[in-house]
Amino acid sequence: MRTEPPLLKVSHLCTSFHTGSEQVRAVEDVSIEVNSRQIVALVGESGSGKSVTAMSILGLLDPPGTIDSGEIWLGGTNLRECTSRQLRKLRGTEMAVIFQDPMNALNPVLSIGRQIIETIILHRRVSRQEARVLAIQQMQQAGLANPEQLLGKYPFQISGGMCQRVMIAIALVSGAGLLIADEPTTALDVTIQAQILKELDRIRWANDVGILFITHDLGVVAELADYVYVMKSGRIVESGNVFDMFSSPVHPYTKYLMDCR
Repeated sequence: MRTEPPLLKVSHLCTSFHTGSEQVRAVEDVSIEVNSRQIVALVGESGSGKSVTAMSILGLLDPPGTIDSGEIWLGGTNLRECTSRQLRKLRGTEMAVIFQDPMNALNPVLSIGRQIIETIILHRRVSRQEARVLAIQQMQQAGLANPEQLLGKYPFQISGGMCQRVMIAIALVSGAGLLIADEPTTALDVTIQAQILKELDRIRWANDVGILFITHDLGVVAELADYVYVMKSGRIVESGNVFDMFSSPVHPYTKYLMDCR
């Protein structure tokens, strides 16, 4: 039986967007837990509130979005009480994110090496030469072959799958315990998608990482996740162990998603 506290605990999160006198509730009373070495899937169709939930957790929610109520705990840290500066530091050391489209997430005018090395220098007290060595190590850990050659290349010179592995390497350089992956395989073909999923599964065991995996694809969930939250119209409508969820879904929306699959 698990005795240590969750790596991530979200309790009764409510997030809204305010446009003039109108308030639109995008996330309603959402509670989620992620433990170390666990992959938790947040599943739902586009517009269900998955990405808004992730941005709320990360402290990256832009105006007019606001968190109205709820608690977000990262280990023993209450993220709702952190300043913007503290959140920036936590995003570099305790939690990291992989976005959906790596070609847009990476800076197109900076080399791969510069983007990884500067991230390392920003969060670790190391020289540029030491950061270069660490960058090569992290690229290897993310499954990238010939990392020394890749350091000088630009995002447009490598494939989408390689760009996503670069994003994984950048996420890992901080040693973050929580990784939020927001539809990280959507822009990739099926073969590359399978490779990235395998890499994430390996990383969670090798690095003691807990992963919140956001997706609309139940096929990915069946292959990767330990626990599942199903989200519809900003609410969690069903949650449970992945095996129970697939063998005996309860909520009509979960059954609908199963049928679509």
